[in-house]
Amino acid sequence: MMKILAYYIAKTTIIATALVTLVISGVLFLMLLLGEIRNIGIGDYGIFQVIIYVLLRLPSELYRFSPLLLLLGSIIGLSTLSSHRELAVMRTSGFSIRQIIKSVLMAAMLILLMVSVTAEWLAPHLSYKAEVQKENAKNAGEAVVTSSGIWFHIDNNFIHVNQIVDRQLLQGVTRYQLDNNHHLLTAYYAKTLSYDHHRWVMKEVVKTSFYKDKTKSQTLSQADWNLKLNDNLLNAGLIEPSDMSLPKLAAYAHYLKQNGLQASEYQYEFWQRIFQPLVSLVMIFLAIPFVLGTMSASTTGWRLVMGVVVGFVFFILNAFLGQLCIVYQLPPILAALLPLVIFMVLGIFLSKQLIKR
Repeated sequence: MMKILAYYIAKTTIIATALVTLVISGVLFLMLLLGEIRNIGIGDYGIFQVIIYVLLRLPSELYRFSPLLLLLGSIIGLSTLSSHRELAVMRTSGFSIRQIIKSVLMAAMLILLMVSVTAEWLAPHLSYKAEVQKENAKNAGEAVVTSSGIWFHIDNNFIHVNQIVDRQLLQGVTRYQLDNNHHLLTAYYAKTLSYDHHRWVMKEVVKTSFYKDKTKSQTLSQADWNLKLNDNLLNAGLIEPSDMSLPKLAAYAHYLKQNGLQASEYQYEFWQRIFQPLVSLVMIFLAIPFVLGTMSASTTGWRLVMGVVVGFVFFILNAFLGQLCIVYQLPPILAALLPLVIFMVLGIFLSKQLIKR
């Protein structure tokens, strides 16, 4: 009997979470679509490209809001059982508050397992693909991202970059300089191209000059870069932290730190994603007291409002600590863990108070 009740509560919670996800998906789709409309007409970026971009970005955005989705899904599921007096009957028949909490958490863990595995392996790839297609379309041939690097077309120059580390450091830069008749004049290969003292400088350079009957090569420790690189072009090859998988985030943050570059943003994103499943469980811990502690005193609408408020307070606190981490160099693991600990303590306290009743 108790197993049947636990299964019923878990099933109701899963269905409610699925419905919330469907509604939030529609809202996010419209918000992303409206946000991208202003870019229509830049280069070859049209309405079809906008729709594809939004659809590819949607899984990543949904995963970011997964704690809020589980919070609202749990509130709606339990509120439905409460409004039909089913929870009251269960408790009268001996099904305790502790067992109700356990049933909801089991449903949440099943959802989290499916969502986390899918999101961590699929969502970053789709987001990166969306950004690449968007930048390629907006730059209209001036910048093209491929699997082997990024190509730029600036005046009579074709430039290939193996990797854009950040907007001030490029790795593996090859530059082909042509004349007005499209004849190759000079080729450069630089191990790095960095922005130093308001100018771009190539380091560890091999310069090859092409003549009618011969070529001439020379090696330079560094050389000036006399072309202007537009920040919008560099965006085409720059991978945002949210577009990376966890292994890539860890490796990239380690690489930046080794080279003396700012890695806090990537480290914070890594730890935030590590703690994401725990955040979702904490949100459910907070949902249960909201419903069971006020079964007859509050409506479902009021509970939803309180759930949304709690969810957004958590996200605002997360964003605030994330910026503090980047600006003031706080330990990224501490900034990612602190909101989780605060809300976990609150959730455990409220749950214990509810069980004592």
